Order: sequence, then C-alpha cells, then structure tokens
Amino acid sequence: MIPTITKNYQNVVISTGNIINNELGQRKSNEELYDGLKVTLQKEPNAERVVVEIDKLHGCVQRDTEELTKRLTENGRNEISIGAKIFVNSNSTENIQQAVEALLNILKVTHVDNVVLAYHPNANAITPTAAVASATSGATTTKSPCSEGNTGTSSVSNWSIRNGQQGVDELKELYKCLEQYAHNQKITQLGIADLDAEALQELHKTASVAPTIAQVNLATCCVVPAELQEFCTAHDIQLNTHGDPELILQEEQFAGLVPGYTIDWSLRYQVHVRCRGVLTAKGYIVGASKPSET
Repeated sequence: MIPTITKNYQNVVISTGNIINNELGQRKSNEELYDGLKVTLQKEPNAERVVVEIDKLHGCVQRDTEELTKRLTENGRNEISIGAKIFVNSNSTENIQQAVEALLNILKVTHVDNVVLAYHPNANAITPTAAVASATSGATTTKSPCSEGNTGTSSVSNWSIRNGQQGVDELKELYKCLEQYAHNQKITQLGIADLDAEALQELHKTASVAPTIAQVNLATCCVVPAELQEFCTAHDIQLNTHGDPELILQEEQFAGLVPGYTIDWSLRYQVHVRCRGVLTAKGYIVGASKPSET
C-alpha cells in the first residue's frame, strides 16, 4: 500500500483507471477488481509504465488518470454513454453519496447516463481460500446450477425472503439517495440488481424516479421468473443479465492489499461510444475506511 495514504487517512478512495487495455478488463468482475487494485497499489508506482497519482488532500489514489481523461474527451459528451454499477453490502446512504461523488469527480463529468444499485446485506460469498485462488490464478470457482442440475430456489426469486422487510426498507432508503441525483440531473437513468418481483414491485410503487433497468444474475438463475419478466414489460423496465457476485471482493483479499482498511462501497463504470457501441473505458473505484482510533 502507498504509505502516505495509510498513514494519514481514515477514509480513502482508490481508482483503478481504465483497465480495458491491459488484459485486466476481460475477466470476471471480482478478478478485475482485485488485480486492478493490486496494480494500482503496488509499492513501485512507476513499474511497468503504470502512472499513479496520489491526491493527499482527499486520500485518493488514482491510476492512469491522463489516459482515462483522454478516453473521456476524445469524443463529445453527447457521443458517449457512461454507466456505473454500485455495490454495497451495508445500509449507509453516506456510502451511496460518496460513491456517486467519487464517480463524478474522478471521471470529471457533470452527469452519468445510468447507475445500477446492487444491495446485498446478507451476501452469499465463496470461501476466502477459493476467492483468493480465483482472483490470483484466474480459475473459476463457482458453477452455474444449470450445469450442476440444481433445481433449487434461485437467488433472483428469493431476495425478499433472504433480506426480509428490513432489507426492503433499507433498499428504499439507499435508492432514495440515488433519486436525489436523478432529480438534480446528475444521473439520467436508475437501475436495480437482483431483486425478485415482489421486492421490485414494492420499490417501484414508492419510487419518485422509477427504475428503468433491472439486472438478474444468470449464474444462479437459469430462467428469469415469468412474474419478473411480466412486471418489467408492463412498466418499461429493461431486463438485463449479469455475472457479478453478491460480494464483489472478500475482506481477506482487500486486507491483503490495504492492511487495516475495509471496503465500504465499490463501483464499476463503463464508457461506450454511442454510435458504434464500442467500449472505450472501464474501471473500478473503491471507498474504504479504517476503525477510528480511541
């Protein structure tokens, strides 16, 4: 870890920069994040032509900021689409605010086109040993229930059961925080990940800015439930699939890279050229903190 950050800051923000041109951006999300952080936080920032900038004032470590800026400005803002997905596993509107502000500040834009929220307060995670092996070797450690003949209840159909009414209420508060950015025209579209039809319906009926994107993870659900499909069709919600784990990075993995800190939130952003659909930039931003000294 870069010493000036760990010595001086209770909270830090770490940006991997654009990862699509260095073989990091063609893998599973947990592998991309782990390796992106590892490259960014290496002890010799100039090794392998990696450029790292340290913002000592705000406790921010950024990699390849000039190259990222180039990708964001080589086309007009109306010619590119910027989307992001925020991963949180604890109920904190402050974390949502920090994530959105970091996204806008690091990309140096006034708005993004869409933000998807993934909230899993009772996240399922692969074992630490398997996760470390996966992120360091690139080996796949989880299998689709389709390939295993698993006919049990899929995660897309039991978010409400796993997280209960408390989880739904917490999700509404986190989503409400994103709605404020939508009202202020800093986010154009809002989305949600991994909800079953019941939870999505409840969120939808109380939202002031209705979600227009819903994501389901087909790694744990072979067929999207008909009730969810019907609700999305009836309310003009774009239904997409994804392969992100509920817990995008194990605590043990992050502690190995940034001792004494824990992840509060993480996000992935992607920048596409609209007319060609070309992915021109992709990266991760992580917010982390360490316990207050008493």
